[in-house]
Amino acid sequence: MRRKIRAYLVLPHAWAVLVVVAATAAFGLLAADGRPPAGRFALLLLAMLGGQLAIGALNEYMDRAADAVAKPWKPIPAGDVSPAAALTVTALGLLLMLIAGGLLGLAELAVLSIGIGGGLAYDLGLKRTPVSWLPYLVALPIVPIWAWMVMDAFQPRHLWLYPIGALLIVAIHLAQVLPDIEADRERGERGLGVFLGERWATVVMWTAAFASPLIAGAGSVMFGSRPVAGMLAGAVVAGVFATTFVLHRRAPARVGPFLFQILTASAVVLGCGWVVASG
Repeated sequence: MRRKIRAYLVLPHAWAVLVVVAATAAFGLLAADGRPPAGRFALLLLAMLGGQLAIGALNEYMDRAADAVAKPWKPIPAGDVSPAAALTVTALGLLLMLIAGGLLGLAELAVLSIGIGGGLAYDLGLKRTPVSWLPYLVALPIVPIWAWMVMDAFQPRHLWLYPIGALLIVAIHLAQVLPDIEADRERGERGLGVFLGERWATVVMWTAAFASPLIAGAGSVMFGSRPVAGMLAGAVVAGVFATTFVLHRRAPARVGPFLFQILTASAVVLGCGWVVASG
């Protein structure tokens, strides 16, 4: 039973689900000045949860043949979750998203569907192309924008999250694929990581990562009404990146598997800092 429970937690990529739902909660609280309407806030979280469960489970389903060779311990190749069960989780996640998102309103559901659709498009084939970063660029900045929209607090200046967060989004994508570049190349895939190669993917990842807090801090000063928040978030994230970079250089095999988690958590901190700075 423990093994089954663990398998169903791994199936939808529990860390990614947790980070995105937690980020949605944080942005929703910020948008509502800490006092969101309880019912609407619950629907906000349930809709995002459903979409993220669908993205993660479909990803595992689509990768089941490759994982059977390269990662036989994963839930589907290990026999802990059947392919049909993975599709069932995908369908239930989408149903939850559609119901909760629909109750929020048609416009809110449409914007959420664009973000979740980007994740599903990645699963269905874009991850194996040189534009594998594109779904990340579409989907991740939608999280705070959508939360603001649901809380009736959206303003056009929130769209600055796209150019400010673009480099960090590319870094997050490369951090996720970096451990699998060689295996992906052997299978004939052509994602951005394979296109760049392990060495250049690492260089681009760290360059983009370090540039992000600098851009966010500068953007907070130039466009924000409370720039200290953005500058502080940028400083914290830059410090985390510097520490991680040193550790990764010394022990890449030990630190590499955690780069995705570190960068995604840092993206939430940076996003919150920018949102507060922008007022």
